[in-house]
Amino acid sequence: MFPEGSKLYTSLLTDMKQVESYIYLQFFIFRDDPISMKFIELLKEKAKHGVDVKFSVDCFGGKDISSSLIKEMEESGIEFAFSRPLQFPHLFYSLNHRNHRKLVAIDGHTSYIGGFNIGEEYLGNNEKLGYWRDYHLRIQGNGTYEIEKQFLKDWGEDTGATKNPHSLNKTASSNNQSAYQLVFATGETLENQVLDIDDIPIWEKLLVNTPEWIYYYF
Repeated sequence: MFPEGSKLYTSLLTDMKQVESYIYLQFFIFRDDPISMKFIELLKEKAKHGVDVKFSVDCFGGKDISSSLIKEMEESGIEFAFSRPLQFPHLFYSLNHRNHRKLVAIDGHTSYIGGFNIGEEYLGNNEKLGYWRDYHLRIQGNGTYEIEKQFLKDWGEDTGATKNPHSLNKTASSNNQSAYQLVFATGETLENQVLDIDDIPIWEKLLVNTPEWIYYYF
């Protein structure tokens, strides 16, 4: 777990340098500043060497990303998409239907999920905002399958391009499900999704009604 942006970014950049096959990234906010460009340059380098790079940013949270930067990324081989653009005739619904997910999936074995976006303010370099504390997880193993699956679901909705997640490795269960499940949902469907997870033989569920829903399985 990373409670500080500097430690998270160091770990994420290190893992990105080791990418061999593919990397999928999704953020709500991605700035046009020194630390953000460090990530972009590494993604461009990986894409030029044949790595499958898919990069998604919320269309409002990514307002700093210019058309010229998008062109540079695409010319290097990065597939880029703005998530949840405004749509007519449901303008106000799409305006409020933002994508706040912050996900990274790497080569089917390493992933990140949490509250940090990408920008100098998350390093504490914004005088107005000051020190920034949040939480981000680094997951190794089959849990990455769940994050990859959600990224590709959103990617399909935003681009129209469908792609199945890579299969789990041989340590997974026979039904191609990881040993634990990450629940991705909008508020109105979250409770139903959790209640549907009733096929676990021995478990207890503690539901904490906070701004972030927390579930424990034993």
